[in-house]
Amino acid sequence: MRFKRSTSNPFFLNEDVRIEALSHDGRGIARYQGKTLFVDGALPNEVVRVQVVEDKRRFMNARVKEILTPSPERRDPECQHFRQCGGCSLQYWSHEGQLSSKQQIVLDQLRRFANISPEYIDESLVSPPYGYRYRCRLAIRWLKGSLQLGFREKANNTICVIEDCPVLAEPLQEIPALLKSFLPMLKGREAITHAECFLAENGRGLLLRHIKPLIERDQELLRAFAASHQLFLYLQGSPERIDPFYPKDGHEKLYYSLPGSDLKLYFRPQDFTQVNWTINQAMVNQAIEWLSPKPSDKILDLFCGLGNFSLPLARKSAHVTGVEGSQSSVAQACRNAELNGCANTHFYQTDLASNFSSEIWARERYDIVVMDPPRAGADFLVGQLNNILPDRLLYISCNPATLARDAGALTSYGFKLHRLCVMDMFPQTAHVESMALFIRAKSIRA
Repeated sequence: MRFKRSTSNPFFLNEDVRIEALSHDGRGIARYQGKTLFVDGALPNEVVRVQVVEDKRRFMNARVKEILTPSPERRDPECQHFRQCGGCSLQYWSHEGQLSSKQQIVLDQLRRFANISPEYIDESLVSPPYGYRYRCRLAIRWLKGSLQLGFREKANNTICVIEDCPVLAEPLQEIPALLKSFLPMLKGREAITHAECFLAENGRGLLLRHIKPLIERDQELLRAFAASHQLFLYLQGSPERIDPFYPKDGHEKLYYSLPGSDLKLYFRPQDFTQVNWTINQAMVNQAIEWLSPKPSDKILDLFCGLGNFSLPLARKSAHVTGVEGSQSSVAQACRNAELNGCANTHFYQTDLASNFSSEIWARERYDIVVMDPPRAGADFLVGQLNNILPDRLLYISCNPATLARDAGALTSYGFKLHRLCVMDMFPQTAHVESMALFIRAKSIRA
């Protein structure tokens, strides 16, 4: 018998469900009456009872209501806010189980969409399961004069008020509590809508977003608060502008280091930086190991950001060209190159989703290409690069589906997927990051 239910009226299935596999976004997969059933909160080989929240023609979306036969990899979540918070959705799974599954997801996507498998699979780059996050954004809302501060809840915009967050790096752990004590003291408190906290190697940073100007009294309180807790404080009164507030020269001081290359990379609050320093360092080191750049090599680094790959590679090669869509990031990359004495670099601002074939850098020849595209992947540029693609290409991926699609395009240009590894950038979440080395078939050595 088939059920026909409105998606707005959740209902319980009248039989137990055995979970057969896991989807690319971390949900359990089962079959029910000829449909694929996606079950939030379920692990492979578990028997569960579920509530269906969406019933489509070919699939159903559901959530676990009772676990009848738990997986041996099931764990009790460490965070007290797990059931409400929309963040770390896989805390019920062992760290080892998460990593193994993420590797399998990447391999499955490659086989399914590109019909390819890597020649070598390296061990995953492993992060501490908690205390790894060096950056987060907190939502702030005032409800009838009462402060709500925390993260968005699952599947809605309600704020999950938090007391702590175990994935934050230890120096950031106290910031939510500090803000909850301090913000009610401000007269213009309801103008503050978000707080972003981040860690630099030389201190803690805090950015407050406000929708109205802050009065002088509130500004004095903010200065005292920042000084008391030794914070680099920034104010953002509009989407286009972020001002260093305390100390005034703090905008130029934030940095993280890459010890293996003797580098300091300076950044501003609005710049993209990896939230997991442990994995970022391991990722850069492994990129250099896999590519084995020679002193004579010319390297092209696409989506180069602040120079996270460009500058370490410049220590090993003749010249590195970095390309990035954001002009402010290009300016910061140039500054980082100058401060670190990397004169063998050039950086260009180019929209890599457009036709860039006439750009100066796109007419050069390179020995190595590195690309770290957004979730949408890089299919829009692989075809344009075909004429200048060298024999070695390193692809950093944050989306297994677009990696598989782009891997298929690269194989059509004579590349083989030589090495692959998963990177544990976001433990406790369904995000899957990986690194893939492609080599022209003729250049692979036995």
